[in-house]
Amino acid sequence: PLCIYFINKNWAGRRKSMSSFLCLAGSFCLCTTFVPENAGALLSLALLGKLMVSAAFNIAYVYSSELYPTVIRNAGLGVCSMSCRVGGILAPFVPSMRALHTSMPFTIFCLSGLSAGCVGLLLPETLNRPAAETLEDLSSPTHSRVLESKALLYEDDNRKSNPK
Repeated sequence: PLCIYFINKNWAGRRKSMSSFLCLAGSFCLCTTFVPENAGALLSLALLGKLMVSAAFNIAYVYSSELYPTVIRNAGLGVCSMSCRVGGILAPFVPSMRALHTSMPFTIFCLSGLSAGCVGLLLPETLNRPAAETLEDLSSPTHSRVLESKALLYEDDNRKSNPK
């Protein structure tokens, strides 16, 4: 219910909500590595992390269906669903990494959540925006901003190395 509230607010939207829930999940998993062997605290932090991942997972289905244009929406949603299922297949093997170090499973979940949350911020916001109908309708202001900033940095470096 909380994720449904956030994704419909203009100040949060789909992108920020999903990224926030993923980063919170990673943060809770990170906190478990610093908690001493207190079973209650570890269980609480692990369950909070799972709650945040579940919220982000629910947002991902709504958000990913809005990201793709109509002509490839089914295929795109299918690829996203398959990727989630592959993650679900691999996730039960992560706790066996406890043999390497006791905090290794939560470290892996922490890095996964934090990196997914940060990468999710590169996606465009879809709240209150019309859905793209064709591939030509796709406009990616996020990517153009990233590429423009790289080009500006490159130009600045060239100016510094080749002063006139």
